[in-house]
This record gives sequence, C-alpha cells and structure tokens, in this order.
Amino acid sequence: MEIITNEKQAKEVLKDFNETALVPTMGNLHDGHLSLLSKAKEVGEIVLASIYINPLQFGVNEDFDNYPRTLDDDLLKLEKTGCDFVFCPSEDILKNIKNYQAPDISKKLCGKSRPTHFDGVVTIVRKLFEVLNPDYAIFGLKDYQQFLIIKKFFNEMNFHTKIIGSPIVRESDGLAMSSRNNLLTSENRKIAPKIYKQLAWIRDNIENQSHSDLILNSIETFKENNIHPEYLSILNPDTLEDAKDDDLSVLIAIAVKLGNVRLIDNILIN
Repeated sequence: MEIITNEKQAKEVLKDFNETALVPTMGNLHDGHLSLLSKAKEVGEIVLASIYINPLQFGVNEDFDNYPRTLDDDLLKLEKTGCDFVFCPSEDILKNIKNYQAPDISKKLCGKSRPTHFDGVVTIVRKLFEVLNPDYAIFGLKDYQQFLIIKKFFNEMNFHTKIIGSPIVRESDGLAMSSRNNLLTSENRKIAPKIYKQLAWIRDNIENQSHSDLILNSIETFKENNIHPEYLSILNPDTLEDAKDDDLSVLIAIAVKLGNVRLIDNILIN
C-alpha cells in the first residue's frame, strides 16, 4: 500500500492505472468503512482511499476539533483490507479551492439544521475527484441524503466517475456503525439500538398504518427513551419529498440527538 500526500504525487503515481475505485473518508475507520473497501474491490481493479477531515463541512459549534484522529490505526486497517493507495492530503488541498453549491435536495432533512454542510461535502469530493480521477466512488448509504446529493451533483457536472452506494453496516444490536458512536456515554450506547428497532417497527407496520400515525407513535417512543428526534420522515427515495401512504418504495429517515451526540439512520423499502 502506498501513501500519497499531495496532488503532484497523486497525478504521477496514478496516471497509468485504469478501473480505479475510491472510498473517500474522514478517518477513524470502522467496519462500515471497510465494507466500502470491499465494495470497491468488487467494481475496480485498483482500490483507493482518502483520509481527510474536511473543515468545509463542519458548521459553527460542530465537532471539527473533537473529530477523532486515528491515522496510524486507520492506515493499518486499510492495508489489511487490501487497499492499494491512500491519499492523505495536507490543508494545502484547500488552497485556491473553488466552492460549489449542493443541489436543492441538500436543503431538506440534515440540511435544515446544517445549511452549509453539503456544500462543503460536494466541494471537497469534487476536489478529490479532480486529483485522483477515479472511475468509481463508493459511499455508504447510512447518509442516504449525502449519497443522493453527490450522485445528482456529479451527474449534472457530467463527471465520468460512477457513484455507487453501499449498504449500511450495523452492530450486532442493530445500531448503524458510525465514528460518532464512540462519543456516546455507556448509558446512551445501551439506548441507541432503539433507533433502528423503531425504524424496523415502522417498516413492519407501514402497510397497516398511515405514515403520520407511524411517525407520531415513534416520536413518542423515542422521547420516552430520552432520544430526541431532529426529524423522522417517510420519503420518496429519489426526491426526498414526503411519500404517499400507498407508495411501495420509500425511505424512512431519521436524525436524533442522544445526549450530546447526533446520529442518523435510515431504512430503504424498495
């Protein structure tokens, strides 16, 4: 595995490779990230990962300074997983960077409370694509809105990179894997699996109850467990507009505060 630290090196090292698959990350890797590497191996001949904690996607009073930085451990995990190249740029990557606006669906869901977040995401991902020129890029579907935004953004930009979503990886108790899980207190870590359990209850009852009843009942259940929903929505998975009660394909999406930690999750019904 080779570590790349700047744009010039990237263009020189990667110029002769085809069928490259990129997994962009901010480090602090867990099995969810490593599943994206496995997906990258399926679609590409050369597997790339990037590790960069992007300040552009953190808003005021968000946790940029506290975001876990575990580079040495991350590199070991990537090497064991069979990654070929890792791009670990310095802050120089932001020098003269052009800022982009995310598509309008960025204003929904997480975008309501984090209005500049997705602009920062598409800006840095575009920069990574320009430097690394991947044929494929793999994104986890835990942040389904981000996946949809990136796919739409790069389709509109006519980039050749194919955007691929990879399924959510969960702990044995159902909690979606996330770097933020490490920030939960031991008590809240015991409560956190109730998020997925309730989403699964909605999925299992969606043919028998109205969407509004399912949401209202779930919000009450969350509050009883000191889980505070920022949003809980049943949506069209392509537009993120509210789904109709008789729609067959829906996205059940949630963001909550558990203690001081913000968690997201979703279930997609096709």
